[in-house]
Amino acid sequence: MLIRNRHWKPLRYRWVGMALLYLTCCAVFAQEIDGSGAPPARGTTPPRDVLDLSRAWRLALAHDPVYRAAISEQAASKTERAQGRAGLLPQIHAGYYRGKVTGSATQPSPLGRQIGSSLDYDSYNAYVQLQQPLVDYASYADYRRGNARADMGTAVYMVKRQETGIRLAAAYFNALLAYDELALQRSLTSSLQDQTADVEARYRQHEATRIDAQETRARLALARADVIDAHDQWVVAQRELEALLGAAPTHMVLLRDDFPLPPPMPPDLDEWLANARINNAKVRSARLAVNVASTDVDVAASRYMPTTDLVATYGKAKSEKLSSLSQRTNTFSIGIQISIPLFAGGYNRANVSRARSDLRRVQHEFNATLEATWAEVTRQYTNVQAGADHIVALQAAVASGELSLESARKGFLLGVTSNLEALKAQDRLYQTRYELSKARLEYLLAHLKLAAAAGELNSDTFDHINDTYLGPVVALTRPELGGSVLVASVDK
Repeated sequence: MLIRNRHWKPLRYRWVGMALLYLTCCAVFAQEIDGSGAPPARGTTPPRDVLDLSRAWRLALAHDPVYRAAISEQAASKTERAQGRAGLLPQIHAGYYRGKVTGSATQPSPLGRQIGSSLDYDSYNAYVQLQQPLVDYASYADYRRGNARADMGTAVYMVKRQETGIRLAAAYFNALLAYDELALQRSLTSSLQDQTADVEARYRQHEATRIDAQETRARLALARADVIDAHDQWVVAQRELEALLGAAPTHMVLLRDDFPLPPPMPPDLDEWLANARINNAKVRSARLAVNVASTDVDVAASRYMPTTDLVATYGKAKSEKLSSLSQRTNTFSIGIQISIPLFAGGYNRANVSRARSDLRRVQHEFNATLEATWAEVTRQYTNVQAGADHIVALQAAVASGELSLESARKGFLLGVTSNLEALKAQDRLYQTRYELSKARLEYLLAHLKLAAAAGELNSDTFDHINDTYLGPVVALTRPELGGSVLVASVDK
């Protein structure tokens, strides 16, 4: 237990130290009773420096630039509701004018003579006007369109949230696959180093040929090159994951050795398709896009409709015109204002035609989105089912490959098979192990994509995958100079 507080006063706070010692002993005793080898319970939070799939998902929601942009986009779309409602509420305008008038005025007298006078006075006019729509179909159409756009903005946000989850899972699983590939390449290189030393020793004792030694050395050189390439892939995968998380992890959780293969729930494909039609984020977004296009048609058609407004005005003026020099006026008026559109040069007809054509386009896009979603659900449902069978087959292939490699090595020692056959058997085994690791990660990704296609991808989905399939922790170390990532240790 680490105590972060400093400047402890041992005499004054001796009872605090005794209490901490007692709690520490209780914690150690409880841990010994519970057992340290058991996996963490569901919902247990790992240490802050350990990155698992659940923590990666929450870090991506907090730091991924694409997702943060989607949040801002949703916030902007929410204002559409208030903008549409504003047209139904009273509009208040105020104006003020003040000026100085100078010049001369000439007017005829009763005798027919022109009498001139100079002008030099101040004039001002102030007013406040309230206008409340009473019958305004255009404002109501704008109100409905604002609500539709706000709802569509929320649906688009959910689409990008689902896409963020898939991008995060793909980046995390790519990092796991890159780590497994690097570990397999290093294990293969270590095995080939031992084989090279053994074959060369047998060659010196005339128990192996020079070709055997050259083949093993050539395969070792190729394996070392593959390690460099795998290391580069691991560094790139880590960097891509860090771009989503906004931080560099120090520890990472890997797949468990025991890998359960439960069937998808619900087991019926038709239920997944029905859920996708209702809950899929892209389908909901496309459906709301149809609503927005429909309101656009109403807005365009509303320009044919007359409007009726209640108008109330209060004004105050002084010397507003020549006939009211040196006069102050206070006026208040209230009345009904009716506006009837007659002709706009053909703009309204063209605008309505454009809106209706756009509505038909969006309806076709909705149907296309629905069909693509059903195809995606079917694809991922099949991937989950076929992925389980593929994993079982690869597990059997790995077991068979281990026996084949052992037989090839013993046959080489007995002179029955060649060294090249043993090397090929070894390559096939390590390739099969890599394919098994890849198949497991693709199986998990198919589970997440199926949940996303059905509109059910959320934090609980990531927690379930994390608690069921992840367990061992790999510690990552970074040198002070350079950006390479090295595997330090694995804790199971």
